Amino acid sequence: MSSLSRSLTGPMLTFDLDSQIAELRSEEAYKRSGRAGRTLAKSGGLRVVLTAMATDNVIGVHQAHSPMTIHLLNGHLTYRADGEDQELNGGEVLLFGPGDAHDITATEDSAVLLTLSADKGSPDRG
Repeated sequence: MSSLSRSLTGPMLTFDLDSQIAELRSEEAYKRSGRAGRTLAKSGGLRVVLTAMATDNVIGVHQAHSPMTIHLLNGHLTYRADGEDQELNGGEVLLFGPGDAHDITATEDSAVLLTLSADKGSPDRG
């Protein structure tokens, strides 16, 4: 299903992540900036976002008002937490609170599934 005609809500949604990642890596945004993302689903405060990152692409401090997860589907990331550099390998999941992980860097081509769940009354909820 093309990214322009897909549903973001529903009682059940299924995604072929490999084909979604391949589509992201073929997009102009990925070729230009080394990163492309797509919201796969949203329901209330829940958001599921798939992001493809090229080697050396950096996501700086991300402002969020509730906990989130990064599920590294493939590749390798480094990030800074509590003043120390940390690593995340393909297949691992990182759970962190608002502002706890900084300078997330892809040290090789990587694909990330980000899950955000806004707390009730949070500015992220919508």
